[in-house]
Amino acid sequence: MNVKLSNELKVGILVTIALAALLWGLNYLKGKDLFSSRNIYYAVYTNVDGLVSSNPIVMNGYRIGIVNNIEFMPDKSGNLLVTLLINDDVFISKNSIAKIFNSDLIGTKAMKIELGNEKMSLNNGDTILAELETGLAQQFGKEVGPIKNKAENLIVNLDSVVTMLHSLFDPNTKNNLRSGINHLNSGLASFDQLMTSEKGKLYLMISNIESISYNLKANNEQITHILNNLSVVSDSLAQVKFATTIKHADDAVMKMDNMLDKINSGKGSLGKLVNDEELYNSLNNTSKDLDELMKDLKANPNRYVHFSMFGKKDKK
Repeated sequence: MNVKLSNELKVGILVTIALAALLWGLNYLKGKDLFSSRNIYYAVYTNVDGLVSSNPIVMNGYRIGIVNNIEFMPDKSGNLLVTLLINDDVFISKNSIAKIFNSDLIGTKAMKIELGNEKMSLNNGDTILAELETGLAQQFGKEVGPIKNKAENLIVNLDSVVTMLHSLFDPNTKNNLRSGINHLNSGLASFDQLMTSEKGKLYLMISNIESISYNLKANNEQITHILNNLSVVSDSLAQVKFATTIKHADDAVMKMDNMLDKINSGKGSLGKLVNDEELYNSLNNTSKDLDELMKDLKANPNRYVHFSMFGKKDKK
């Protein structure tokens, strides 16, 4: 049975096919393949640094997907949620990192997946770790920033030094420097004249020094012999004196030991005085009696001493 299609139907079919082809082509140009299956992953960034939808996603330099959508998080934190479409045949480990980077020198953004070392893979709909790679400009700024600060400090210090030098070399200081240099030149000229006038004396002095040096060198052996003799004599005297001193010290110690032995054994007056308790008590009592006698003498001197203005009285 032959079915005849109307021209309107044919035109409609052609238009539908053309629209489908156009839609597929546009999606293909954007990196979307309608006939391939892909997994959806999410990444959260505080700043996407110019990343837009349809930017490519690469791994090890090979394109594995595209950035599907970018929107703000619904929690009103200001963070950005990026939707990633990645081919389902690509293994993405759980500790992988989605990093935004510059794909060319003009700053076109792209995303690369840095594969982690875990064996477990992300599931469809999971969130991947996010990171923003530092670009050349930012890296250059970080490295040049400290140098810039040091250069500014150096310029400030140089300005201070220049100001100090400017204040130092005022007219008065310049005049003083000129005067000092003139005095120095005068001193050098006077010294030169002195050296010229005393040149003969210097030559004679140098000749005498050379003569003395020659004599010392010629009599080196004799001088050495004399010094050796002096050293021997000095050593002998030191040894004799030291030995005599030791002998005297030994004799003194021995005499002291003998004297202490005699005292301890009760020999001699000092030994008896130290060891005889009765003698000690007697001396103690005598001392007390003398003390009482002195007290009574001071209190009653008339008992012991008699004075008379007309001579001595006869005692009854």
